[in-house]
Amino acid sequence: MAENLFIVYAIFAFFSLGATLGLFTRGQKHHTYFTYIPSAFASLLTIILSVVVFSSENTHLTFFNIQHLFDFEIFIDGVSAFFLLIIGLISFAVSIYSLSYSKKFDDKKNNSALGMLFNIFILSMILVVISNNVFFFLIFWELMSLTSFFLVIYEHENKNNLKSGLIYLVMTHLGTGFIFASFILMYTQTGSFSFDSFRDVTIIPQYVKDIAFVLAFVGFGTKAGMVPLHTWLPKAHPSAPSNVSALMSAVMLKIAIYGIVRHLFDFNAVDGSPDYVWLGIGIIIVGSISALVGILYALIENDIKRALAFSSIENVGIIFIGLGFSVVFAAFHLQALSVLSFIASMFHTLNHSIFKGLLFMTAGSVYYSTHTKNIEELGGLIKKMPWTAMMFLIGSIAIVGLPPLNGFISEWLTLQSLLAVFQIPSNILQVSLAFTILVFALTIGLAGATFVRLFGITFLSKGRSTKAVNAVEVPKFMLIGKAILASSCVLLGILPFIGMNLIVSAFNLPYMSSSPFETISITNTSNSNFASLMMPGMLVILASVFVGVFVFVRIIGGKTKTIKYGTWDCGFGNLSEKTQYTATSLAEPIRRIFGVFYKPHNEVDVDFYTKENFYLKKSINVISTTKNIFDEKLYGKTISGSLFVLNKIRKIQSGKVNAYILYIMITLITLLLFVGFGTHE
Repeated sequence: MAENLFIVYAIFAFFSLGATLGLFTRGQKHHTYFTYIPSAFASLLTIILSVVVFSSENTHLTFFNIQHLFDFEIFIDGVSAFFLLIIGLISFAVSIYSLSYSKKFDDKKNNSALGMLFNIFILSMILVVISNNVFFFLIFWELMSLTSFFLVIYEHENKNNLKSGLIYLVMTHLGTGFIFASFILMYTQTGSFSFDSFRDVTIIPQYVKDIAFVLAFVGFGTKAGMVPLHTWLPKAHPSAPSNVSALMSAVMLKIAIYGIVRHLFDFNAVDGSPDYVWLGIGIIIVGSISALVGILYALIENDIKRALAFSSIENVGIIFIGLGFSVVFAAFHLQALSVLSFIASMFHTLNHSIFKGLLFMTAGSVYYSTHTKNIEELGGLIKKMPWTAMMFLIGSIAIVGLPPLNGFISEWLTLQSLLAVFQIPSNILQVSLAFTILVFALTIGLAGATFVRLFGITFLSKGRSTKAVNAVEVPKFMLIGKAILASSCVLLGILPFIGMNLIVSAFNLPYMSSSPFETISITNTSNSNFASLMMPGMLVILASVFVGVFVFVRIIGGKTKTIKYGTWDCGFGNLSEKTQYTATSLAEPIRRIFGVFYKPHNEVDVDFYTKENFYLKKSINVISTTKNIFDEKLYGKTISGSLFVLNKIRKIQSGKVNAYILYIMITLITLLLFVGFGTHE
């Protein structure tokens, strides 16, 4: 335990050093090294801390004990260690990436603030995960929210960034309010703000736990980006610098998942009681809606970072689906299926952190080199930025769930748990939950279309602007940062037992460890296997298919004459980029199919050579737009209704003294009546 405490001190010291040096080395030649090398060391120590906790006992310390409210307790168990591993791994890769990326802000006056906030942001997330007291949990949660807010508005000269930051600030504090209400409700039953008291299942009535969980789910779900409280996410993530976007999407959303898991399985202690069925179904419904809505918006988005942000909403939905099924299966004593769903959910949490961090860093590399996030202005970057293109392709294959990368494993495990829904001893629930399979399948299919479109329009074909034509590969540190996460995608895909054993160890699950050459299998009490799969075997099959196709083509096709033309010229040559598919045209069929959801609107402006002849068109300009029904129907009406009420209330402030005296008199009389009736009773 003393060693763990020493590591915690060292992590705190290195992040503090990075924040301080970042502030005071402004303008110096190698200021990025002073800022991001300490954060990289601290991130490595965070990974070491999580590994030490996995292999030893939990760490539980109280630093000062003035009053119960202000006890600063640290509790690092397997759950905390799992999320510390996510924070450490992604932060390490992003810190390396930032050594070169942050130099793009050297011309800004406050470039030192970026490094300082970057270090404090990561440290605050670590402190949230290891806090064991309501007061300090909320303090560090607020520190995380405020530092991320200032990072979102870092480029505040852009009014859209400022607006995005304000929306994020409002929504994050709305979520904090729900979390605070949940903790206060638990406190009224335990009389203590320590999380240890919340774990005592005997002193808190079940209905209080249920209400507290619903409040916490809304609060943490707002931070995680669940629909319909997701409105801040696709606005804030693209506004922040790309290294911060990677941290927000890959790590900060997972801190919200940590809060839900801690509340659900630690404070609520879900067991084999039918009382938890409704709770699991609620999580599944929210997850299904979030997954489908997120990917539908990602599919038509032309801003590459906004598309990735919407994709994060989809993946959070998939994580929720796994969590919900785990609760439902546990409620019916289907323990093996509950474990399968939970492992799928947590594995997808780990995987999404890795490939979404990678994708945001590659999107940042594209913006770094071309100065645009609009994929309509890109194209042909695979020749200009081959390493970045390869890593974006790895991230895309992983996120759409294709073998042999890591996304395939977690999505395949999730699908296996969904297909086992028929084992629930309730016909109504079997039929109802079976619709989740349809939603999941549709979501995975649309995710494939989304990333084919993003990769194809951005990296293939011809460049559509001088920005794309003049693009060059990014500096080496940006490539190294991305390569770390790309390697992790491959490693966890080919050797998934590593990730599964981490989850089993972290959450103390009844699952036997595997070796690389054993099948992944989870066995129930009747010795029936779920989810049997051996990735090395699948890798051999895939390699055999590629070799077989190559040999078949070479033998059957014989020798061929190779003639090289430019890409996308169809063998004719001299075709321009105007003959290619655009991002909008590629998504047009989907836009028509889901027209009720998107509410598309097209404006066509045609210019003719002569007004007399409408057949000779000089140019055609098409502007295609869609509407966000949540912003229009939900938030728009909520804001207009609030403004209407507030304007009415504002009329009370007339500026006349006699009116204020009247208000005071009315208040005093009301209070006297209240006290009088209370005394009478």
